[in-house]
Amino acid sequence: MAKVAVVSGSNKGIGFACVRALCKQLKDDNAVYLTARNPELGKKAVADLEKEGLKPRFHQLDITKRESVQALRDHLKKEHGGLDILINNAGFAYKMNDTTPGPEQSKVSCEINYFGSAMVYDILSPILRSNARVVNVSSLSAQFAYDTLGEPVKEAFRNAATREELDALVNKYVEVVASGEAEKHGFTPSTRYGFSKLGLSALTRIQNSEVQKDSSRPGINVYSVCPGYVATDMSSYKGHKTPDEGAVTLVWLALRPQGDKTGAGEFYSDGKVSKIFK
Repeated sequence: MAKVAVVSGSNKGIGFACVRALCKQLKDDNAVYLTARNPELGKKAVADLEKEGLKPRFHQLDITKRESVQALRDHLKKEHGGLDILINNAGFAYKMNDTTPGPEQSKVSCEINYFGSAMVYDILSPILRSNARVVNVSSLSAQFAYDTLGEPVKEAFRNAATREELDALVNKYVEVVASGEAEKHGFTPSTRYGFSKLGLSALTRIQNSEVQKDSSRPGINVYSVCPGYVATDMSSYKGHKTPDEGAVTLVWLALRPQGDKTGAGEFYSDGKVSKIFK
């Protein structure tokens, strides 16, 4: 059966590189979807890859809009009957010199990188087929954010076993940052992006644990990955890796062979499992 792959936030950067790599490694009868909030930018990106002889497809996707994610789900279900690969790549980071107030930065970072990514999984996971692969794009800044937490908060992250527990932790972070009492509660307000990615990495463990219980669709694995410091718009092009290099581990995990459970639910960096929750 032909595979169906979706990469969120893929009109540029690492997402674009993932689409390129998937198109090269999968046969033409497979469907690789490049997605973007802005259809104009998305279709231009598709046209750029077509010039390379590749055949990606396009669908609009805004991970903060439920109706947008639902429209993608309905399209995939109607056209293909399901989904085999989801690379949850779309995300957002404020620039270092951004003047947006810190509490607002914390709120928006978590809304997009944690709750937005979670919603994409929530809506698309019911159409994942047996042996599907989900790759949540995280960051090494998640490790740095974890290291700054007070021990009780670290323990809460280590022990979080349900989505409700994790949502409560993320919401509490946003709340105490807004109140100016973050340190009092064991949080560091300045981590923002890293904290949102820490939440996503912790969520990955829960998603993987839950989906493994579904005997009607065996073999589904969920991973989180740091692509490394990549020269993209998000890093102001300061990274030492190219987007194609940053995509390597993401695509490698997305194409792990059927039956391979190695590292499912774990956080990867440069092709290896890296322990965050120590």
